[in-house]
Order: sequence, then structure tokens, then C-alpha cells
Amino acid sequence: MTKLILSVIFSVFTLKADASINPLFGPGNDFFERYKELLVDIRTQRLTPEAAKAEFQDIMRLLRENYPNHIPETEIDNIVFPLVGSNLNAVGGYGRGFYVRNFNLFDYSVNGSHPAHDIFIYDPNQDCIDDRKNEFIDIVSVGHGVVLATEKAWSDTSSYRGGNYVWVYDFERGGLWYYAHHRKVVVEPGDIVKPGDKLGEVGRTGFNAKQPRSDTHLHLMYLALDEEFTPVPKNFYSWLQNAKTISKSNSADQDEFRIFKAGSYEFLKAITFDKIYSSRKIKAFKPLKMKKV
Repeated sequence: MTKLILSVIFSVFTLKADASINPLFGPGNDFFERYKELLVDIRTQRLTPEAAKAEFQDIMRLLRENYPNHIPETEIDNIVFPLVGSNLNAVGGYGRGFYVRNFNLFDYSVNGSHPAHDIFIYDPNQDCIDDRKNEFIDIVSVGHGVVLATEKAWSDTSSYRGGNYVWVYDFERGGLWYYAHHRKVVVEPGDIVKPGDKLGEVGRTGFNAKQPRSDTHLHLMYLALDEEFTPVPKNFYSWLQNAKTISKSNSADQDEFRIFKAGSYEFLKAITFDKIYSSRKIKAFKPLKMKKV
């Protein structure tokens, strides 16, 4: 195994044009970079909503082709609750905080929708420390996935809403998780995450989240993808009802993906999914059928 790993690393540094190398990871064609650039273009309104939607659909198509869903939804294990040491009682409004009105991921001027759940910590003095536990609270991945984009450079002078955030593409469900308002983010695009892996810590970053009227919380959204790769907000409150509470977070595989991302993609995918599913009692993995577009 060691020899195999060394040979792949060697191939990375002696990379040449080859049909066995996944073209997605060539210069200027990295969908992690493309997705982050898209988010910035939407926020700054450098793209029309129509152009932003087309780019999003193309990126999601590439993701689905390279990270297909392997498990039918009926066979997916329960998720991990996204805050360490917390449970359903921390969800705002008993789940009634989720509502979809004029949701449009691609038009930054559209607001008034809240297709997400806010999950709170006890922080009356708003220093981001949970006063019941006297510590910062870890935000963890609810499932298996790959970190698609992050923001770490938010400041009090920034006007954008999400603050420091993490987007994760869910291997099993085939959609996107959006974790917002982090105090700090500890993962990078391309990191492979599993349930309970630390993404960051609960904070107050973001234009609205920093205001005194806002209690300290994690803003969590899940977007399913339809057959045309259009994002569809899903109310996942029932998932949170059955989520497992953990007392300690894990560390994500922060180096594995970046080592192999320019090399043998099939080797990466094999070792990644072997890690994820080796302990699962599932007989066969069948990618979901996709409508050709």
C-alpha cells in the first residue's frame, strides 16, 4: 500500500496529459474554485441570475458525475446533529423557522426567505462561548461529503449575509449543505468529511448575525438537486429529530484529497469510498439515474 501511495504521489509531480487523469482537475478547470467564484459573482451581482444558474447547473453536473450518490435515501443512516453536545432542543422555533417564499440562490437582491434551520447556543453576552459549557461549540458535518467551498475572511466591515461559511456536497443524498455564521472555519475545499468531523465553531459572522438583536447560532440549509441540477430547499427537520448527538468532534481528512487531486482520480475515489463504507452493512451501491441534459 505504501508503494502504491508513493507511486501516485510521484505521478502527481510528473503529471502529463493523459486520458487516465480526470480532466476536471486540470488548470483552470477546478470545480471547487469555480463554485467559490460563482458564490462571489452572485453576491457582487457580476452575473445575471440566468448566467449564475447555468454555471451552477454545470458545476453540479460535474460533481454528480464524479461523486455519484451510492445509497438510496431509504437506506441512509441517521445524520449526526450539527453541534457537538447539542440536540433538537437547540433548533429555533421548534422547527417552524423554515419557510420558503421567494428563494432564489442566484439573485442576491431577493430576500425574505429562510429555507433553513437556526440552531442556537446559550450565549447571552454574545461572546460566542456557550455559557452553560464555558467553551466554543464545534460545528460538525452531519454526513459524508466533500467540502465544496469555504469563507474565512469575513470582517465586521463586510456586508454579506452568511459570514464565514462552509458548503459541503453530500455523497449519500446528492445535495448541498450550507453551514453559516462560523466564528472560525477549520476545513478547506476538497477535504473529505464524515459524520462528526469538525467544520468550524459557532459564531456571529454575517451582516444580520452580528447584530445585537440576533442570538448566536448556526444557520443550516440543505439544497436537494432536481433532475436539471436546480437547487430545491428541503425541510430537514425530521432528519434532525433522529440525529445522533456526539460529545466530541473528529478531524477531517485534510490532506488526502489535495495530495491526489491532480493525480489518479480513480485511486482517490476508491480509497475514499472504501474508508467511508467499509463498516457499513450495505450489499450494493447503485448510482441514482440521471436525466440527460
